[in-house]
Order: sequence, then structure tokens, then C-alpha cells
Amino acid sequence: MTTRGGGTALTRRNYRLASDTDKPRTTGIVNEKLLSDYLHHVFPSAKPGATPATLRKPLGFQDLGAHLDRLLSEEEPAEDGRDQQVDGRVGPQPVVLDHTSGFEGLLFVDDDLLGVIGHSNFSSIRATTCVYKGKWAYEVLISSQGLMQIGWCTLNCRFNQEEGVGDTPDSYAYDGNRVRKWNVTTTNYGKSWAAGDIVSCLVDLDEGTITFCLNGQSLGTAFTNIKMGPGIAYFPAISLSFKESVAFNFGSRPLRYPLNSEI
Repeated sequence: MTTRGGGTALTRRNYRLASDTDKPRTTGIVNEKLLSDYLHHVFPSAKPGATPATLRKPLGFQDLGAHLDRLLSEEEPAEDGRDQQVDGRVGPQPVVLDHTSGFEGLLFVDDDLLGVIGHSNFSSIRATTCVYKGKWAYEVLISSQGLMQIGWCTLNCRFNQEEGVGDTPDSYAYDGNRVRKWNVTTTNYGKSWAAGDIVSCLVDLDEGTITFCLNGQSLGTAFTNIKMGPGIAYFPAISLSFKESVAFNFGSRPLRYPLNSEI
């Protein structure tokens, strides 16, 4: 694992959603079309010998247009490894909740943009950063034990007060209240959670799997053969009902239950 500033960066041998406390905070997806175009750009071409351009610096989405133009002419790797964008992820650091996600429903988000409380029938929010290759993880502290669906979603997902994370084709969720997993359809999975529990959400974009852990204990692989490829990247995301609350840890502080490639 490589140390970067005040946080830690994910390597392919470790699950970790990097967050660097030394970088200025940037939140919100300013232009989803540019992000979508960018995600298509960073994937390798089908032509033999083609390679993706190298990201050089942590990126605020308001600068994405200029960054895209620059990427097209770049061939050399970044000289300063400390400032180089982590391979396999797109988004600002530190990673926080994107209060501009634009989904239906009312949420109260803490000042640190890591804690959230539902304030409508079923509200959804995602993080500011997405990942498209490698192994990644984040933790969620369950502050109340009611109806919530926690996991991953793509930029294409559109949620409302009836459908949230796991209710659409490109989103996947664990629900410890009803002890089920969700991806359009639902089946029994995992164990019941309680207030004070820690849920670890793992995505392996080398193997195409999603796994959840409860208080450090693996609940088993929840999903296999998840959608991958050009334009597909996954954001940490949650949907929660009225007055339910959680707090996220994207790596700005040590994970309660560190995970490695053996999970």
C-alpha cells in the first residue's frame, strides 16, 4: 500500500477507497456528460497496442473539460507521484458524499459530508468519486437499524422515492434490515445489522464481483459478473428511509476492519 499525504491510496493488492486529507475539498459532479465522456476515454481501445492516457493530478470536476483536452495529448507519466491520480479511480480528494447528486428525496448531510440522515420516504446519495478497475472498499457505520440499501451505483442510475440503490440494473446493494441483497430482483443474503455495526462494501473490478462484510466478517460474494467496460464506473451509494442515518469512512481515517486481497 502506498502512503499519499494524510491518506492511503489503493493498490491492487488492497481494498481501500483513497482519501487525501492534505488536498482541498471539492464536492459535486458539475458536468455528468463530461464525466461520462471521460470514462469512455480512460478505458483501453479495442485496437491492438492502444493504451489509456495517464492521469496526472487529483481532479476537481469543474476542471474536467480542460483536463480532457490535455489528456488527449499526454503520453509521459506524471513526474510527481504524490500528485498523480490513483489508477482506477476518478474524482476529487478527499472522497465525500456528493450533495449535488440530484436524486429525488430529502437528506440531511453533516458538515463533514460523511454523515447522512434520510428525511423523506426513500432518499439516495452517492459519493464524489467513482472507480473503474482494481479492488476498492469503504465502510459505513450503521447509526440506526432501519430500512437502508448500501452499495454501489453507476453514473447512469436515476433514483426516486420508490427506487434506490439496488433497484436499478447498474446498482447493487446490501440491506441488513430485511437481510437481502438487491440488483433489480432481491434474494436472501447476509445477516441482520444493528446500530453500531460496521458494513464494509467491497468491489473487485478485476474479477467483476461485489462482497459485503459485517463487523469484519465476510458475508460472502453477493454479486458476480457485474457490468464492466467502457463508460462503466462505480460510485459508493446509499438509499435510506425517513430518519435512518449512517456515517461513511472513505479512507480519510483508518478503516475499522482493514481488508486485503484474501477477502
